[in-house]
Amino acid sequence: MRQAVQVLVDEPAIDREFTYLLPPEMASGRVPVAVGTIVRVVLNRRRLRGWVTALDAPIPADLELAPISSVVGLGPPPHVVELASWAAWRWAGTRAHFLRTASPDRVVKGLPASGLATLPSAMSDDPADTPEWITDAFDAGVLPTVVRLGPCADEWPLIVEALRHGRSLVLVPTVAWAARLVGRLRQAGVSTALAPRDWAGAASAHAVVGTRAGAWAPSGPLDVVVVLDEHDEAYQGEAAPTWNARDVAVERARRNGARCLLVGPMPSPDALSSASSVATAPRPDEREAWPRVQIADRRQDDPATGEWCGEALAELLRSDDTVVCVLNRLGRARLAYCASCGELARSRMSGRALRLDNQQFTDPDSGEVRPAVCEFCGATKFRRARVGVKGVAEEMERLARRPVTQIVGGVAPDATGASTGPGAADGGAGASSRRQQPRPQARQPALYIGTEAVLHRVPSADAVVFVDFDQELTAPRYRAGEEAFALLVRAARLVGPRTGGGSILVQTRLPAHPVLVAAAQADPSDWLRAEIEHRSAMRQPPAAAWALVSGAAAPGYIDSLSAGLHAGSLDIAGPADGTWRIRSDDSDTLLNALATAERPSGRLRVAVDPLRA
Repeated sequence: MRQAVQVLVDEPAIDREFTYLLPPEMASGRVPVAVGTIVRVVLNRRRLRGWVTALDAPIPADLELAPISSVVGLGPPPHVVELASWAAWRWAGTRAHFLRTASPDRVVKGLPASGLATLPSAMSDDPADTPEWITDAFDAGVLPTVVRLGPCADEWPLIVEALRHGRSLVLVPTVAWAARLVGRLRQAGVSTALAPRDWAGAASAHAVVGTRAGAWAPSGPLDVVVVLDEHDEAYQGEAAPTWNARDVAVERARRNGARCLLVGPMPSPDALSSASSVATAPRPDEREAWPRVQIADRRQDDPATGEWCGEALAELLRSDDTVVCVLNRLGRARLAYCASCGELARSRMSGRALRLDNQQFTDPDSGEVRPAVCEFCGATKFRRARVGVKGVAEEMERLARRPVTQIVGGVAPDATGASTGPGAADGGAGASSRRQQPRPQARQPALYIGTEAVLHRVPSADAVVFVDFDQELTAPRYRAGEEAFALLVRAARLVGPRTGGGSILVQTRLPAHPVLVAAAQADPSDWLRAEIEHRSAMRQPPAAAWALVSGAAAPGYIDSLSAGLHAGSLDIAGPADGTWRIRSDDSDTLLNALATAERPSGRLRVAVDPLRA
């Protein structure tokens, strides 16, 4: 009896299935053909890879079907194939894109012995010292629970509690963090797979740990899903489709009926919008897991101190501490501040920094234009912040009288300009072994300056300084506050907890900004409430769904959306620099409109809820 299967070819431009015959020898071969199996087929004289998406497909009576050329190996399990279809709708992408991520990077012909490994008895017993607030976090049911931990707190008790509840998927934002956590779990005797490298082992391991791609690990039915540092931008890509591993993990937990915990020191508004409850560490513990945050108000500094260096920073540079300075600026900045009172020029409408053009302020995003007059003191003389990393490094070396290492992007030039390569190991979040010990001291005090890349390249420091934090707080993006807070979290992990003596120094002309107040108090609650209210009033995600459409074929796609069934529920603005913004108060309405609109031929980019907007 002839059997036919449906195959989705690995060609994103062709997002449809084709029917092929399955030869009998392949059906009974070494690799059994099932939904998700990777095969090779011939389409239009091209030999392509593909995934089986359905078995026992109807065989047309009037067509001669081509046979499958070969069976390559195992692919995503059926439930992951279904998840890829949902993700293609959620982020206006193609199934092939997600199935590529869910497939092994090498041929897999078989899986390890089936059966879920048992948890070591030392971990399976419920210890009396497990914090009660952690056990309560697992009692919220299947809806996600947001868990708030200080940036230097140890996540290990939370992981152990998750493993006691059954098979667990744990996502972390960096490869180094994943490797450390896997090593610690294996040392404790837990059957653990590192996704996607241990793709086959993930099918039977008790714990699966991975970064962004780990959300697609071929795990069996899950009992717990944990996303650590769920706010981290590493979980979401900027290339379309702009899928977020946190949201994939939440959907996967929902389909499995599993407990889902979204963990981090600063819960994102997106996570809070989908959560049923928030579990927070006791207030003293949360506060101790933050370093001391010092706010240096540049408006109070003597103008003679210069453009970038306030009195507090000058004192720190002359000390014997290891200091990391962050300045996200390579060239000239748009910021302007009053030469008399030091107030930053900001938009009345959006609160963003204004550009000084001749004798007037302009906001290129909102179109606001007004005379260059300080709204606080009435002065008309302003100064621009112009110095970037290179210029500051030169002046800093003369002031500190010690070498300064520059770290920008992938290259770290030393004080003489010679390239020093990658340098220090990853100092990423989640270094559990480091969190349990006092902050290590560098052998020789050092002075670093660079863009935010320096926070990922230096393993530890006595102090982190944000030379110009107003650039982050007033960035022309709706997530500016969230991104600024994330930088403070990263800096906190570099200097260690409050008991270690490390500190963060923030130079600003906006000392009362909610982000800075929250970091100084080690409590993001008030800032989060204000941020959610602001986004709701401005119709920004997650209160509304956004999509940015660009590319040569964008005009035709916008015409299709404008004439579609959901056109009346869409707010289409643009084009601005060749990009249209589509907004809807209902996420499903926007996603259904994007899915049903006819896509014209040509280059088209659709970014749903993008990070940089």
